[in-house]
Amino acid sequence: MNFGGLSPLLAALCCQIFLPQLSAAMTQRPATPDAPNILIILTDDQGFSDLGFYGNPSLETPNLDTLAKDSVRLEDFLVSPTCSPTRAALMTGQHEFKVGITHTIRGRSLLKANIPTLSEHLKAAGYRTGIFGKWHLGETYPSRPQDRGFDEVFIHKGGGIGQTPDYWGNSYFDPHIFHNGTWVPTEGYCTAVFSQAAWNWIEQGSTQPWLAYLSLNAPHTPLQIHEPLAQKYLNKGLPESQARFYAMIDDLDREVGELLKKLKNKGLSDNTIVLFMGDNGSAKGGRARQMEYNAGLRGIKGSPYQGGVRVPCFIRWPNGNIQGGRAVDTLSSIVDIFPTLAELVGSPLNKQTPTDGRSLVSLLKTSGKTQWPNRSVVTHVGRWPNGQVQENKFKGSAIRNERFTLVNGSALYDLQQDRGEQIDVSKDYPEAFQTLSKQYDAWWNEVRPLAEAVPPITVGSAAAPISRLSCMDWGASKIDDQGEKVPPWDQTHLRSLLAGKSLERIARLGAWHIYFARSGNYRFTLSRLPKEAPLAEAQLPAGTAQLSINGQSYTQAIKPGEREVEFELHVDRGISDLETLMQHTDQSIPPHGAFYVRVEYF
Repeated sequence: MNFGGLSPLLAALCCQIFLPQLSAAMTQRPATPDAPNILIILTDDQGFSDLGFYGNPSLETPNLDTLAKDSVRLEDFLVSPTCSPTRAALMTGQHEFKVGITHTIRGRSLLKANIPTLSEHLKAAGYRTGIFGKWHLGETYPSRPQDRGFDEVFIHKGGGIGQTPDYWGNSYFDPHIFHNGTWVPTEGYCTAVFSQAAWNWIEQGSTQPWLAYLSLNAPHTPLQIHEPLAQKYLNKGLPESQARFYAMIDDLDREVGELLKKLKNKGLSDNTIVLFMGDNGSAKGGRARQMEYNAGLRGIKGSPYQGGVRVPCFIRWPNGNIQGGRAVDTLSSIVDIFPTLAELVGSPLNKQTPTDGRSLVSLLKTSGKTQWPNRSVVTHVGRWPNGQVQENKFKGSAIRNERFTLVNGSALYDLQQDRGEQIDVSKDYPEAFQTLSKQYDAWWNEVRPLAEAVPPITVGSAAAPISRLSCMDWGASKIDDQGEKVPPWDQTHLRSLLAGKSLERIARLGAWHIYFARSGNYRFTLSRLPKEAPLAEAQLPAGTAQLSINGQSYTQAIKPGEREVEFELHVDRGISDLETLMQHTDQSIPPHGAFYVRVEYF
């Protein structure tokens, strides 16, 4: 269903109305009795070049190399240039711009409510479903994983451990993990913690088939890893950041190997579809000062070039007539995964589940050539400042077919002859240039209305009467125009801001775009740090706190030593902008917003 032409309020209301109907429709698609299990392993910031299998001269990945040899390898597989968008496309089978994801912050990484997901589809078909690791598609109802078809939720929050929505002070070592609604302490390195939790859930389950989504946060920054393993790569003469990045991949390779071994020992390997892939291009392999190896590709994470969007993708299923040990060079995309898995488990998508993808089953199950219609695939970095969609129509964009890619709407590259995208051939192939330009214009006209609107954060729903907001989801401030600064998306930003430091690109103020699901009384609890932060860090200096809803402001005094300030207000159902301001008696402390707000309907 496309609500792009409706008013924001009506669209939000439609989301609430239609979500149960979608779920009911999906229950009509049972899987076959011998349906396979599914293990999706998604790594964070590991690009095509970050594997020994693809020729990296320094990186050691023996277990992933073995998996590659045993699998069908999609060798021309495209994702988004950054993390939330790829995850949205994986979960929905639609281009991320259509489902509310145009960024990783700024309130633009929240999955729309009215979009069917892979996990919902499989759950309706009789699967147990679990996620372990990174979600990054929203921390509030109805965008949370538990709202979108996952029975078991074992995750960090935000885009990485230690980011603003995550447990305060969290580390890759012994992290606190959000387990089915409660923060729990763990022991060990994060990759091991997530993979072990996934295995425990698999092993302790019933006879139902299962979907385990192991969405690892490694090797994303911060580059925290065991020192001996980092030293292994430093000894190879690599720069420190590259050495630590590779060490994190080395570590996850070992964990993946252990998990696959457990599946084999348990007798689950033959009837488990194992899907391994990265979420965007390498975050390290292509930097100018670290060009040791990028598999001949141009660009890295956040780039529209092939180095930013091409990743490894391996699919293994011995029992499913998928002959491993071969490469498929046909152009494929992250949006193909949902329809592919749905068909493989015997529960193909119907018209009520829209998709931009194609099932790849014919390619996976045919060792020779198969009929495959021509296609074009669009990728776009997004990440424009809120409200500047049209100005960024071409910036960070690419549209490509089997041979050509058109980048930023201006440069055409022949990938058959120029893998590294160095020579613009737009004048040599004007017909290809015009064809891709027209296709891109048609695509843009379709997605722009959907990409333009920032989905509101729902609060006050009967399903989730308490919502916790963090400044990662701030849009532009209504109180003070700070230019194009980004919200504080990492805890290091908050520590610096609260210490009085001026961070050139980081905003001190910002507004949340909110949908109040019910009219009634709301309690707003403002703080600068979450409740688990030590009082010494979290306490508020004396001054005043201001809460503004659609321009109407309310003010309270801040008593010295308090860690939070409460407002109780009646709010009507509908969409509003919510902003806060904390001003301190001590003029040396710069004014700032409340970085965390708890909203409770009562």
